[in-house]
This record gives sequence, C-alpha cells and structure tokens, in this order.
Amino acid sequence: MPSFAPARISVGLVVYRTPVDALLPLFDLLVATPQVGPVLVFDNGNDAGLRLAVERRGWRYLSEGRNIGFGSGHNRLVAALGESGCEFHLLVNPDIEWHQNPFPALLAFLDAQPRVAAVMPDVINAAGQRQYLAKAQPTPGLLLGRRFLPRRWLQAAVARYELQDWDFAAPRCVPVISGCFMLLRGTAFADVGGFDERYFLYLEDYDLCRRLQAQSNEVAIVPAARVIHGHQRASYRWGWPLIWHLRSAIRYFWGW
Repeated sequence: MPSFAPARISVGLVVYRTPVDALLPLFDLLVATPQVGPVLVFDNGNDAGLRLAVERRGWRYLSEGRNIGFGSGHNRLVAALGESGCEFHLLVNPDIEWHQNPFPALLAFLDAQPRVAAVMPDVINAAGQRQYLAKAQPTPGLLLGRRFLPRRWLQAAVARYELQDWDFAAPRCVPVISGCFMLLRGTAFADVGGFDERYFLYLEDYDLCRRLQAQSNEVAIVPAARVIHGHQRASYRWGWPLIWHLRSAIRYFWGW
C-alpha cells in the first residue's frame, strides 16, 4: 500500500464580513495541499453560510458572535487545536492565493534552521509586484508620516523601512514579517503566549515578531515561496481602521 507523509501544518483563518464566495479559492487551495492538516476558521461575525462552508469540508468553525480582533481570534483557534495541533501553524488572511505550493520551500527552511521560529514567503499583488511586507523595525515618526504626509517626502525612509535595497535572492532573517501569511513553530507561538490581545487590529504581528526575537528566535523571509495578497490598506483611510492603527502604534512604541 502507498504511504503518505503526515500533515505538518495546522491552519488558522480569522474572517470578518468576507463573502463566502471570496473565500472559496483559498479553501480549495488548502484542501488540495498535502502538507495541510486541520483547518480552523474564526468568524468575527456570525455568518451561517460561512459555518456551512467550513463544516462541509470537515473543518472547525468558531465564533463568539462579535468582533474580538485579529490576534484574539487566532489565539482562540490555536487554543481549540489543543493536542491535535501540528508541528507548524499557519496564520493566513482570507485574501491570499498561490499558483505554486509555497509550503515545501518554507518547511525545508524551517527544518534546516531550528532557531527560526516563523517564516513568510515573498508576497506579491495581483499585478506581480512585490509588496515589501518583510520590514525593518518601524519608528513612530515613520508610521505616522506614512499616513499623514505625502509619500514622496518620506521616499528614502520608506525604502529603508521596507528593505527595498536588500537582496532577497535567498532566504534572510529580517526584523519583522507579516501576519498575512506566517508559518510558525507551534512551540514558539505557545512559549510567547500567542498574540497580545490588547492589540485589537494592526501591529499585533510586529509585536509577535518582537516577542519571538526576545526569546532568542529569528523570523525570516523565504523568497523561493511566493503567494498573492489582496492587501486593502484600510488604515490609510479615515475611520475606525485608522483609529485602531493609531491605538496599536501607541501600545507598540510606549507599551513595550
């Protein structure tokens, strides 16, 4: 009889008011990926259609009937895994897709680099342009300036922050990787207590990277793996997303 390698990755997806039809391409990719084991979806709303789509695939649907935030939702998913969790856990946004399976390259790098606690792939947009989501540590002036000043005034500073002059021909350890697609060692995530739930939205992935590194871990980008990300940049518009981003920035810089 043929033998199959066991799934090594559990998946957590936090959703808020995303139409089910928009989620189906990612769902189909996860179903077809041999490295993926249990998939759990946390609904920051209460969508009966989403519950049906999740449970129809044999996955687990969780909701508290309200929006508890990105990091809190992921913490609930990891807690729900319990002993059924895999060696690695994927945080993935609803607007992610890929043309070629990114997991063999990511897992090979993690297997070869035991000090690396989390990795991300190269992330591009639908037009094929790199999104520069592996970053240097931000400064308060840069984060505020990017939202309130013309980008041309900060062009050089933004390029340094986005590591635009780095050679990403090979994997590299970096200060910050994005939570839109982050593959973590399950033990490392548990050792730092998961996400800090005081962050409702934005910068919780930066904070997670910083706490992982404080325990002598590294985070890295593996460009041989590539995914496509919608990347709405909602916090660049006025409204609650901007307020949440500012609150998170205050906590990140002055609450550490």
